[in-house]
Amino acid sequence: MKIQLIKYLIWVVPCIAIVTACNDLEQAPTNKFTDAEYWTSPERATQVMNMAYSQMYSFDKIWQDEALSDNLIEMRGTPATTVIRKGQANPSTSIFRDEWKWCFEGIKSSNVFMANVDLVPNMNLAVKERMKAEIRFIRAYLFFRLSNFYDAIPFFLEDIDIANSKTIARTPRATVFAGLHQELDEIIPVLPKKEDLSAAERGRITKAAAVVLKTRLYLMAGDMQNVERYSNYLISNPAEYGSYSLFTTGTDHFSAYENLFTSAFEYNDEVILDYAAVPQVRVWQNFIDLVPPSVTGFRVTGKTPTQSLVDSYIMLSSGLPVRGPYTKPEPYTFDASYNDNTMYAGRDPRLAATVVYHGSTWKDKDAAGAYIEKTININPGSGDDSEYGKSENNTQTGYYVRKLFDVDHGLDLKMHNNVILMRYADVLLMYAEACERNGTFTEDVWNKTIRAIRERAGFTSAGALNYPGTADLREIIRRERRCELALEGLRYYDLMRWDGSESATNLLNGAVYGAKMASALTDYIRVETFQYAANRDEWWSLPQYDTDKTPTLLPNNKGY
Repeated sequence: MKIQLIKYLIWVVPCIAIVTACNDLEQAPTNKFTDAEYWTSPERATQVMNMAYSQMYSFDKIWQDEALSDNLIEMRGTPATTVIRKGQANPSTSIFRDEWKWCFEGIKSSNVFMANVDLVPNMNLAVKERMKAEIRFIRAYLFFRLSNFYDAIPFFLEDIDIANSKTIARTPRATVFAGLHQELDEIIPVLPKKEDLSAAERGRITKAAAVVLKTRLYLMAGDMQNVERYSNYLISNPAEYGSYSLFTTGTDHFSAYENLFTSAFEYNDEVILDYAAVPQVRVWQNFIDLVPPSVTGFRVTGKTPTQSLVDSYIMLSSGLPVRGPYTKPEPYTFDASYNDNTMYAGRDPRLAATVVYHGSTWKDKDAAGAYIEKTININPGSGDDSEYGKSENNTQTGYYVRKLFDVDHGLDLKMHNNVILMRYADVLLMYAEACERNGTFTEDVWNKTIRAIRERAGFTSAGALNYPGTADLREIIRRERRCELALEGLRYYDLMRWDGSESATNLLNGAVYGAKMASALTDYIRVETFQYAANRDEWWSLPQYDTDKTPTLLPNNKGY
């Protein structure tokens, strides 16, 4: 896929502007892609398919989705993510319109492709059917994303005209999900396994990606029987769906977990689907506003990890969670040796690979490519440029982001590592969660899911690796999911589907804390107060702009 992206990117980017300028839900397509004279060669069809790939996700989405959760908080200006979390959103809040528009732009491109690709003369039938399957996956991925934000949505699998766009109604979420399952069932036999892909095709959609999307559909619907069934397909049937495993290659200075997200090890056997970057051509620069200023020079820190995220990482020796002063009551046995004056010592190694805290070792390469290290000091009075409170543009929680940072970056932290959308560890965690809910969890399930993931993370103690029995098992699995998948864009969706202590009602409501840096290092920073109302915040508002244009979308969701 990277080779194809390099080949077509210069052409695709301006064409995205052409298409998306006129492919909102209520508008008719007027660009050349709907002209039969355009569809004259397989190469032109491939160009449109590559454009649809680029519209499936973006490098900004992962950070937006994390800032909707309790993992990151976005504080500069008046960001829409914080407006939502403070309970102050209304139908005109920008993110509601932006997300709606983004998804329907991609759906439009997909429907245009499906409506016109059969016009291409002399096209290899097998190639065309595979391309159709990929496009149908992209369209399903976008409809799934929409339904997780807006509940009932307009659902259509063909290109609609102006008249229909102005009278379309919303389809119930269950009906949308049923339609997406049918789409995925039909394309899975057509899609290749990853072993069938050539080097030039790496990154293209596979059978396994479609199975993961089906599993996530069942997960969000609470159908845990089918979550267990479909996740187990990928665990137990590599001959049918492709062979995947946890990535375990560490190097001199980096753990396997750190290497997993880097450009040096992209397309490894854990990756099921990623969103590709291309060196020098298609890069992303979000990290310039996430990392310590002492790394980059003066910048505004936009999003920062929370104390809640830091508190979620267990102790390395015991495998037990820590109880911070603001930890909400949970049915856990806590590590009695934990001391919040030395809170970062002896913790899950994934903490240091995910969050930059006071005393962290920053790993990078210099301009000549040589490995370098730097200690990051964040405590007030440390004199570091990254110090909390030294500048209003520094961290507001006392933490910075490390995860997804690639030492093989370009100037000004321009990254060209792929963003992983689906990976095997998530499959194992979905399987573990489903087995626990279904009453089928055993020591064998523990060993091939939680234990295997922790071993890769660097745990060696019996307390962390041995099967704990059924006590606290649900909470253990949920905590493991948070730590393993932190800052990968999945936390918000988990909170919206979980109950009890891990629910959105509990964790997205109340004070948001940062590090123990207030009152001369004796108290935790109180950053903000979230307000989550179950009768309002379960679903987003439909955008005001679109309901004004298409009143048949109303009534709006509860609370709006």
